[in-house]
Amino acid sequence: MHNMTQLTLQALLRRANRQGVAPLLLGAACLFGQSTAIAQDYPTKPIRYVVPNTPGVIVDIVARVMAAEMTKTLGQPMVVENKPGGNYVVGFEHVAKQAPADGYTVVSVLVPSMAILPVTARGLSFDPLKDLPPVIGIAEGKYVFGVGAAQSWKTLAELAAAAKAAPGKFNFGESSPPVYLLAEFLLSGLGASVTHIPYSSGGGYLQALIAGEVQMGFVGEGSAIGFGEKFRVLGVTGANRSPAYPNVPTFRELGHPAIPGLSLSMNVRAGTPKAATDRLAAAAQKALQTPEVKAQFAKLQLEVTGQSAEVAARALADEAKMYSDVAARIGFKPQ
Repeated sequence: MHNMTQLTLQALLRRANRQGVAPLLLGAACLFGQSTAIAQDYPTKPIRYVVPNTPGVIVDIVARVMAAEMTKTLGQPMVVENKPGGNYVVGFEHVAKQAPADGYTVVSVLVPSMAILPVTARGLSFDPLKDLPPVIGIAEGKYVFGVGAAQSWKTLAELAAAAKAAPGKFNFGESSPPVYLLAEFLLSGLGASVTHIPYSSGGGYLQALIAGEVQMGFVGEGSAIGFGEKFRVLGVTGANRSPAYPNVPTFRELGHPAIPGLSLSMNVRAGTPKAATDRLAAAAQKALQTPEVKAQFAKLQLEVTGQSAEVAARALADEAKMYSDVAARIGFKPQ
């Protein structure tokens, strides 16, 4: 059988040579052989896990948790490397433009920070949506929208009615472009005219929200839990209600299904061999099912998602479109 296969291949090559396509066939054979080698041998050296932020923040912690567990499966160390700067741009650009597309560099992504770059960053040297595709969607945290306890509104409908009755009277706060555009998206969907108050730091914004300097805004679920009874949650992101706020409806229940949560993914440079990304995805899926990873994520108020590359890419594109549409509507310009 083996000899027959060899004879058949030789005959095909002789015919291809007469037709002038032998080089193409040989090239394809070489690529096939290279892909097979990658599938069998990958990885053969350490893998860099780039974090486009400083140590200790959520995107860094998630990378370290995943790296420790994936190392056990891959048989090679995953080494976390922090590359902060430029609101994530420095780290993203390094992976998209400088690191080889060989499967030995991945990047930890806080999805809102990548999805919003096309409307916030000037002169990008890469396309966030095309040049850094997801390998896997890792986890999702919840944004919550709420008010200080001094406000009388008990539901999102009550807030919307009050804002409609007194256009411009009430304020919402934020300290980052994603939260700003997310709030604009929700409030416009409610038909509410609310004044925007920007803050230069997250701490300053959160203090203003609790003190009543602004009446409403989005915060991370962990911050809301830390506020206790000083903050009243009116809506939460995600497919399911938050265990911390079982009586609070999701935005899907409230008729606003496009409000995204705080998701994280693992991405690579475009052109990375599929054999490598498949191996990475399988190792990440295995890590996400371990009790150790689930416990670590629970401490961060994160829920494991384990989205396929295709689902994660679609979610990234949808979130980017939402930011782009809102930015165009309100005339938001890159900072």
